[in-house]
Amino acid sequence: MIFRAIPLLLAFAVSACAAVTAVPGGGRLDPRDEPFFPTQPFPTPANVERLIGPEDCQGAQLAAREFSLPDYPARAWVRGIQGWAIVRFHVYDTGRTHRVRVEESVPAGFFESAAENSVEDWRFEQLPGGQALSNCAVLFEFRNGNVRVR
Repeated sequence: MIFRAIPLLLAFAVSACAAVTAVPGGGRLDPRDEPFFPTQPFPTPANVERLIGPEDCQGAQLAAREFSLPDYPARAWVRGIQGWAIVRFHVYDTGRTHRVRVEESVPAGFFESAAENSVEDWRFEQLPGGQALSNCAVLFEFRNGNVRVR
């Protein structure tokens, strides 16, 4: 009787292990390999144009040299959270960004770090005449498992 139960217990143990590794966020797997399932509607994004003053980010045209979007944060992905973040930054005449900061983010605590780190890595072509730009703003939308910039 005991010998009949051993194969059944082994089969159960092996199937339980396989189920655990397939759970989003479990083990070493990236939860973003699983489908994204939103748990709430996308919050209405802020009107970035309304936030930009007449002197903000004026004087030269920015031409991207190194530009990448942030990865969707794994913690938000697992929870199905959608949202947005507005990032303000300055650009040196060399094209490097500085004083990067999140101005607003909804919901708070999920997208700030990813958005801020992304803008810190951006590089633009050198600006003419040694001028720098201040108070540039960009809106990141984290929606349905994708990221876009506006």
